[in-house]
Amino acid sequence: MTKFSLLKYTLLGISILSVSAAAWILVWRRRFGKTGKFSALIAAVIVLFFFDIYILEPNWIREEHVRIEDAGLAERLEGIKVIHITDLHVKHEIGFLEKELIRKINALEPDLILMTGDYADSSAYLPQVEKLLGQLRARIGIIGVAGNTGNGPRGPQELQRRFAPLQVQMLLNESVRVELPSGKYIWIAGVNDPVYHSDNLDAAMRPVPPGEPVILLAHGPQILDKAVVYGIPLVLVGHTHGGQVGIPALVKLSKYANRTIYMKGLFRKGATQMYVNRGIGTHTLPIRFLCRPEIAILEFF
Repeated sequence: MTKFSLLKYTLLGISILSVSAAAWILVWRRRFGKTGKFSALIAAVIVLFFFDIYILEPNWIREEHVRIEDAGLAERLEGIKVIHITDLHVKHEIGFLEKELIRKINALEPDLILMTGDYADSSAYLPQVEKLLGQLRARIGIIGVAGNTGNGPRGPQELQRRFAPLQVQMLLNESVRVELPSGKYIWIAGVNDPVYHSDNLDAAMRPVPPGEPVILLAHGPQILDKAVVYGIPLVLVGHTHGGQVGIPALVKLSKYANRTIYMKGLFRKGATQMYVNRGIGTHTLPIRFLCRPEIAILEFF
């Protein structure tokens, strides 16, 4: 059994035992006097904790305003609202989390939605992803790349075929010049999953003239060093889920969760900035603690 499997089943076991113990104490608290009242308080805290990590936080989407300081991007994207989402990990019918995601995004009235992979937990749930994406609204468009999970039997090409009727453009190691209402334009480049080395940044950047402002979409932060060589000003990624737990010491116990030094937030290397989004869904363990799902609202200066 791997270290992560051991951690996973230990946590699930503790969850079941803790909730069971809390329920027993709450039922029998009157028999224990003051000790019983204290025990009932502890039991209530335990119940609230597990309610938070299994129900509240995984469904409590946060809107993160991310400040990107780059004069070239700011000049092109002035007045344009750009949002970034990733790792939807749809694993059932459209539920509360997915409906809340749709509601929040459409309420923001974005011009451009950028997505960085892992839309479904498995390809069996791609119809639900199509239903979700079909309800999103963006004035200019929706552009994405594939991740390493739930792409379907034909891989990224499957997503490209299925999402095209929804006016969602999937980039497979390629770039697109996006025309803006101002008469200006921005280049969006997208690569296949760098986690399993399917990326080809050379091919993606081939159409982009030297010195042009470009935003690169990739699933995982493993693409950063290649992006630095090209001098790409902004890279948007996901994959990490922010560790799903906002306590670094706990994240380090799991090889699965502790995937990279770039777990969440904004990083800079050379002239390149990279934003690592915490994502929307969860994978393997259906929990979040001090690590809420997010919609990133990019603000350029």
